[in-house]
Amino acid sequence: MPVLSQHLKGVIITALGVMIISPDGLLTRLIHTDHWTLIFWRAILMSFGMWILTSLVHPDKTWSHYKNIGRHGLLMVVFYTFGTISFITAITHTSVANTLIILSTTPLFAALIGFIVLRESIGLRTWVAILLVAVGIVIISSDGDSQEATLYGDLAAMSGAFFLAAGFTVVRRKPQISVFPVFSVAGLVTAMVILPLAQPFAITQQDMGYLIIMGVYMLPLGTALMYIGPKYIPASEVGLMLLLESVLGPTWVWLVLDEKPGLRTFVGGAIILSTLAINTLWVMKSASIARRMRAVPG
Repeated sequence: MPVLSQHLKGVIITALGVMIISPDGLLTRLIHTDHWTLIFWRAILMSFGMWILTSLVHPDKTWSHYKNIGRHGLLMVVFYTFGTISFITAITHTSVANTLIILSTTPLFAALIGFIVLRESIGLRTWVAILLVAVGIVIISSDGDSQEATLYGDLAAMSGAFFLAAGFTVVRRKPQISVFPVFSVAGLVTAMVILPLAQPFAITQQDMGYLIIMGVYMLPLGTALMYIGPKYIPASEVGLMLLLESVLGPTWVWLVLDEKPGLRTFVGGAIILSTLAINTLWVMKSASIARRMRAVPG
């Protein structure tokens, strides 16, 4: 019973994190400003929100967590900065569905980075999954039915998936990194990099309201919950639940703004999401079998 309750706690925490962060694409669509200004305010407000979160979690050691980010933390800052710029560029130049579905391929980009950089082996199952996901991305990028979809935006989404995967690879190699100060610093760096291209004061009160909800509350809280979840459930289950964002995000935009994905986005998305889901379920089943075999007395 205690194991079940801990598992249920992890499921609920992770699901809440996904649900809280899923309207990100909708809020981005509702903000009527150029995407450089959007990136600036989103980044600097998220930096502030992550600072608040760090202060609440580590009230007596906040500054020391910032000082001890280290070179691997700074590397994550670089990846997160480029990832944020890629995400906003994608979501403002292609459909939300395209963006989130392509971003859901992050775990497979992480596998490729691990193979190239860390010399980690990739099994046949993962290579098949990578091939099927590549087919799905090609189908989505050729969607002529969706006026919102552009190759430029889809490529930006792929770039975002790559930088997110690179950041996850750093965390996997150095799990002791305190991620919330890293995100806070990354937000500040992103804002400073974008400032020459942005018009910070050319923004309406309504847009600022959306940005505050997004940057100060939604992103820090959703991110925190999604990083707490893996403490109670396997990472493979977390990855499976994160696929919910690829479904929920476009759904909010569809319901509120009537942005309907094209037929090829549906087809390509179905290939990608089903491939990732089956791959994750396979990993979970293999892990379960391995645990049972270890439990059998030799």
